[in-house]
Amino acid sequence: MSNDKNIQTFREEIDSIDREILELLNRRAKAAQEIGKIKNHHDADFYIPSREKAVLARLCKMNSGPLHVDAITSVFREVISACRALETQLAVAYLGPEGTYHHSAAQIHFGRSARFIPVERINGIFEEVERNRVNYGIVAIENSLEGSVGVTLDRLVHSTVNIVGEVYLSISHNLISFSELHEIDKVYSHPQGLAQCRRWLESNLPKARLIDAASTSYGVCMCKEDRHAAAVAGALASEIFEVPIQVRAIEDFAGNTTRFFVIGGKTPEPSTDDKTSMIVFVRDKVGALHSMLEPFKNNKVNLTNIVSRPIKQEAWQYMFFLECQGHYSMDILRETIAEIERNSLYVKILGSYPRAHSSPGESVQSSE
Repeated sequence: MSNDKNIQTFREEIDSIDREILELLNRRAKAAQEIGKIKNHHDADFYIPSREKAVLARLCKMNSGPLHVDAITSVFREVISACRALETQLAVAYLGPEGTYHHSAAQIHFGRSARFIPVERINGIFEEVERNRVNYGIVAIENSLEGSVGVTLDRLVHSTVNIVGEVYLSISHNLISFSELHEIDKVYSHPQGLAQCRRWLESNLPKARLIDAASTSYGVCMCKEDRHAAAVAGALASEIFEVPIQVRAIEDFAGNTTRFFVIGGKTPEPSTDDKTSMIVFVRDKVGALHSMLEPFKNNKVNLTNIVSRPIKQEAWQYMFFLECQGHYSMDILRETIAEIERNSLYVKILGSYPRAHSSPGESVQSSE
């Protein structure tokens, strides 16, 4: 009886705390509404990445537990999203259909209160942003297992959009089905999803046929109609299409991470921890690569990424995708880029934006 009494006492305390939280959330929401009115009057941006990053960083620093900082980030990201939606509901394009890892990345970055619009092609996402049909887009730029996403790099060269943010997602695949393992005779998924789980599938479903689908989400749709089928897909697809997960995390290699760019219009204001991305076309001469990289060393600017990409119009000619720490508004970075321009054919700044953590706390269980 005493234990039951103690539980009831704590439940009453939780109920009281919940009432206080609800009151404070609505006070926060009303303050956000007033900010929205001021922003609307001055035609100011409703989404300010540097501000949101600072809010989350401050809360994580203040956190004394027992909640982990990942939990604090997840909870307050949704609070920020809901309050922002009272100012304006952002429209965000992603590579569809629903339940893909692009969809998951969009939700994690903007929170679930934004309006998410599935688009069939990566080029289509760029077009939606360029034509102001949406506020932002989410596009994959690289995967830890597969490397860079060429179509995104190629599109950035000619697009008018800016990179305004980045998202890192840890990808995990699940076996989704209404049936037990012994009842499954076919498995649907995107070819990449099947390939990344091949060992598990061969060991646990050796007689099942592996069938390619346009996406992992389409695979879930297929197995919804066939009680002897399963899909390799993510938790979001399972949730959306209401098909249960039978086995979690069936990928052959752990640590699969995809990085996404958030693309939009204006370059974000500097934060305390930024990254700048650029494209450089070098001259076809001896020492061209050295001349491109030397200014970073001389000015002590940390170069964090370099990727070569063939120029499609010129056989055996290459452009370079570079990333470094710092915001383009910094004098030292402007001087560095000016030096690179003097020794290159063309330099395009793709964007300066708040740096995301490369080891996200949330594992997003989905893939194309």
